[in-house]
Amino acid sequence: MDEIRYVAADDHRLFLRGFRLLLDRIRTAKPLVCVGEASTTQEVLRRIQPGEVDLLFLDLNLADIDATQLIPKFKELHPGLRILCISMYTDAKLVREALKKGADGFLSKNVDLPELEVAIDSVMEGEIVLGKDISLSAAALRQLAPRPGINRFNAPFQLTRREREILDLVVKGKSN
Repeated sequence: MDEIRYVAADDHRLFLRGFRLLLDRIRTAKPLVCVGEASTTQEVLRRIQPGEVDLLFLDLNLADIDATQLIPKFKELHPGLRILCISMYTDAKLVREALKKGADGFLSKNVDLPELEVAIDSVMEGEIVLGKDISLSAAALRQLAPRPGINRFNAPFQLTRREREILDLVVKGKSN
């Protein structure tokens, strides 16, 4: 059975421990396996090894840097890595900046357990996820260009533009 290997990064070690205990108990489409925890940039870089981590839970306030600056670097070093930002700050400008830099989702630390489960599954399927308590204008959402990404979960299902068009028509109940 496949699993989702993750690293959790937050500047508060107590939060990290509690978050990991929570993740050990939730139900997602694939089991979650913790690869490591980190509180600083260097710790995150040491924990994320190519092909060994699928998902990074990233607080935007690490002990030594504003983590939005790191998102492009993580994506460059590890193209298949999914990044789900989890922060107590939900300012639209901050959310927009994180998503523009390559984050795959953004949740507040007030997220409910069922919403977190759905968010993890959605991000791993290649969707961009926003928590229900985060709002961006339609214009802001349109500015976020789609960023196709391939990871070990969605690689076999990459469709061409035409195949997606046909699939959309089938879903709408159209016949040939």
